[in-house]
Amino acid sequence: MDPAPAADAPAAGAARLHRARTSSRVVAWALAVFLAPAVVVTLARAVGFDRRTPFAQLVSVTPWFGAWSLLLGLAALGAGLVARPRRALLGVAAVAGAVVVVQGAWWAPLTTGSPAAGPTAPELRVMTVNAFVGRADADAIVRTVRDHGVQVLAVEELSAGLLDRLHAAGLDDALPYRVTGSVGPGNHGTGLWSALPLTGADAGEAAWFAMPSATVRVGPAATPVRVTAVHTVPPSVGSTSIWTSDLRVVGARLEAGTTAQVALGDFNATRDHSAFREVLGHRFADAADRGGHATLTWPTPSTTSGPSACRDPTMRPSSSP
Repeated sequence: MDPAPAADAPAAGAARLHRARTSSRVVAWALAVFLAPAVVVTLARAVGFDRRTPFAQLVSVTPWFGAWSLLLGLAALGAGLVARPRRALLGVAAVAGAVVVVQGAWWAPLTTGSPAAGPTAPELRVMTVNAFVGRADADAIVRTVRDHGVQVLAVEELSAGLLDRLHAAGLDDALPYRVTGSVGPGNHGTGLWSALPLTGADAGEAAWFAMPSATVRVGPAATPVRVTAVHTVPPSVGSTSIWTSDLRVVGARLEAGTTAQVALGDFNATRDHSAFREVLGHRFADAADRGGHATLTWPTPSTTSGPSACRDPTMRPSSSP
């Protein structure tokens, strides 16, 4: 009788165990590598290190990193249930789970909403549109204004040509009061139209994009509300310092005001950006938070594809009318 097969059994078992351990570690390391960007972006968002390239751009799509972490966490957990050893895989799943929990806490206000200013607060219906270098459909804008009873309209990237088309479409009949700034052939112009008389109008041409503002009086008590049309430089590579400067200008304007404030337009920022959260401070709230929903506004199908972000919030006071 040949004793070799019995002698080889322990060696074969050890080889199988070694291959299993190697495979488990390879899978764990691969999942960890794919998870690393989500961890880094989440940490950058948590500590506010998001005002330089590439973090300013990556933080714009923070929730998508949360979704990616969820998928990787489930993959690691599933692999850990069948592979041996499972410690590394379960460790990756735990880290992914932590990312999901943290980001879930950030996202929760957009799904639950928060109380409004109060039943006596006057209502002001506002609308904003980025005209994409004046290419927007003027008839569609005017039709939307009329259909929804819009009282204040902000138009970013307002060109001279679009201004003429809006007039021809009847916008000045629906909203007879306006203030515009930096209107020309490019995308620097911004316009603010109102159904209510505007006072203290400011064309806001000091910034790269014009950010006009004016005061309207709302409701039976003629409550003064300062409305600012916002358009900041996007946080592109090479322009993050201008972007943060623009947001500081917006925040300073709002904090300087003693009346109720509404800021609407193209902030080129999300609530995940620390610079935008500083604009909110303790006095203002993002309308998306109040409403309990978020609309992914950028990019649009007409611009580019890829992850979307809510980059165009509307702000209002958090405790005053």
